[in-house]
Amino acid sequence: MTGHTRMWTAVFAAGAMLAGALLVSTSASAALSSGEVRDNLAAGEQAFHRAMELDRSDPEAARAYYEDAILNFERIVNEGGIRNGELYYDIGNAYFRVGDLGRAILNYRRSSLYMPNDPNLRQNLEYARNRRADRIERKEQENVYRTLFFIHYDIPSRAKLIIFAACFAAVWISAGARLFVRAGSLKVILVIAGIASAIFLASLVVDAVSFAGRPPGVITANEVTGRMGDADSYQPSFKEPLHAGTEFKLLEKRAGWWRIELESGDATWIPTGSAELVF
Repeated sequence: MTGHTRMWTAVFAAGAMLAGALLVSTSASAALSSGEVRDNLAAGEQAFHRAMELDRSDPEAARAYYEDAILNFERIVNEGGIRNGELYYDIGNAYFRVGDLGRAILNYRRSSLYMPNDPNLRQNLEYARNRRADRIERKEQENVYRTLFFIHYDIPSRAKLIIFAACFAAVWISAGARLFVRAGSLKVILVIAGIASAIFLASLVVDAVSFAGRPPGVITANEVTGRMGDADSYQPSFKEPLHAGTEFKLLEKRAGWWRIELESGDATWIPTGSAELVF
């Protein structure tokens, strides 16, 4: 095996591992049968539609139906082991309707891992974000990075995985064709596809490392005081508390406390129960 072949074999192996991590949609330890999953899904959808009918005429009854929909949908996730974008999208919509902004954004973020290009999901997520109490601006340095490396930041991981797979396939197809046809255009395709494969693989690796080392999360408590250390005795990090829907990256875990980094780059400690990780 030549060094060139070994390099592309390693690239393919890394891509395959990332594909497995990104495409997992069910849990091996599902406790619900397929029939129970269907029953809960039907009950959740029925409750959600009934809630929408009562939204204006009877808000209290509507809220009870939304909560019933949430219970059914979350049972499918937690006990049925089902993971897909449509389900998380429905959960996010139900939480938004009952005014739980934190869990709405949390489930929209989860949904976006499975259907990143869905326009309705993007619209609902941005609408929910605009209703947050906290207005936290990204640090200027990150805005510069997002402009310079727009391919990495603006293209979702699943889309990058598909593009990588297509480019990688183009590399092998054009390389195989060059064994029989010495056309200059094939060499150009080979070079361009190889460069594109390397770029998108690098971006996928960065995504995977970042997700594993600094997983994203969302504050779900109505408000929580960020502190300078992992105890209530420490001074607050900010003048005002943080509120539901504020997004962060997890930096460190200690007993009952998480050290998080906000989009502004500021770090603080919050109680574990005041937030949830996207995954």
